[in-house]
Amino acid sequence: MRALLFNSKDYEVEFDSYANRPKGIIPEEVAGKEKQECHECIVAFITVERDDEKDIVVEGIVKEIEKMCDEVVREKVVIVPFAHLSNNLEKWDKSLEILEDIELELKKSKQVMRTHFGSNKSLLLKIHGHAGNARYREF
Repeated sequence: MRALLFNSKDYEVEFDSYANRPKGIIPEEVAGKEKQECHECIVAFITVERDDEKDIVVEGIVKEIEKMCDEVVREKVVIVPFAHLSNNLEKWDKSLEILEDIELELKKSKQVMRTHFGSNKSLLLKIHGHAGNARYREF
C-alpha cells in the first residue's frame, strides 16, 4: 500500500465519469455524491497494491492517519481511492474492501468521508503551508 497524506485547508471532488479500467471494474454508484467537500481535514490518497496483507496495511495506514490527525489537530479525514501511486495494483474488488475497512476503523475515532471508488474525478486540494503538511508512506 502506498499513500499520500495532506493536511488540507480545503478539499473538493467532483464526479466526471465512471472508470472503465481496469477491465471488469464495477464502480460504486455516485448518486447523491456528485460533489463532495471537506474543510480542515486530513486527505489520504491511497493505492492498494497486489499482495497487500489486509490486516497489516489497514492497521498501518489507520495508525499513520490518526498520528497525523493528532499532530495537526484534525478530526476529519477524507479517504481518496487513488490508483496512481503504483503499477502493481490489487484487483479492484479487494482494493475496495480494504478501503472500506480503513474507513470503518477510522470512524471509531474520526469523522470520515470516502470519495467514490471507480470514477474519474476533478479535484481541488488546498494544503497548509507548514512542515509536516504532506507525507508519503508505504506499508
